[in-house]
Amino acid sequence: MLILEAVVRFSLVDRLFLASPSLIAAAAWEKLVSGELIAPFVTTIYEVAVTFIFAGVAGLFGGYLLWRYPVLGKAYDDLLGALFASPLILVYPIFLVAFGRNTAAIIAMAFLTGTIPIILNTHQGLRDVSEIYIKVGESFRLTQRQMVRHVLFPAAFPAIVAGLKLGLTYILISVIALEFLIEIGGIGTIASKGYFWFNTEELYLGVVGAVLLSMLFVYLLARVEARLLGHE
Repeated sequence: MLILEAVVRFSLVDRLFLASPSLIAAAAWEKLVSGELIAPFVTTIYEVAVTFIFAGVAGLFGGYLLWRYPVLGKAYDDLLGALFASPLILVYPIFLVAFGRNTAAIIAMAFLTGTIPIILNTHQGLRDVSEIYIKVGESFRLTQRQMVRHVLFPAAFPAIVAGLKLGLTYILISVIALEFLIEIGGIGTIASKGYFWFNTEELYLGVVGAVLLSMLFVYLLARVEARLLGHE
């Protein structure tokens, strides 16, 4: 931090490209006092949280369906893999036309990008469950719901968590990127305004805010994972 401060203060780097930490902190304090900082954070947290909840539920259910019905798995696994490798963010204009220039468009777009890795990882995790576990469950005459709850999902838990983490990453990227592009609020909008108005401090404030929010969500997901595993 001190090195960055010195580099900017002594004009070793043009201030148009790099902002000093002290000026970023000053810009953050100014927006916090004026109330302009809280609303964007709340907006982004809301969009990411809502999207992650819906994507998690849909992804787990979708992955289970692909495993439960192998015909669906064979038909859609490769397609979903191709979509996962595609830059889906480029189709955001379609979502703007369908939902309008509002939060719903951001949530819908992020839902698409975040659900796919959760489906794929859940499907793969269930496929990797040992047949021995399933036969033991059948020997206890477990119902399908009991089998899922007590055998399948616990055995596939590592793969499912990996999918949730990957889905969260894509949701964060999509939400903040779309906020940057369409400027309807959120941390991405702070960075966007700083970029287009040549306000370097505000641009970096948006970047720092995005990093902090990402760390927060990753930390919360890690805590949930640890609690489910009984480590806490």
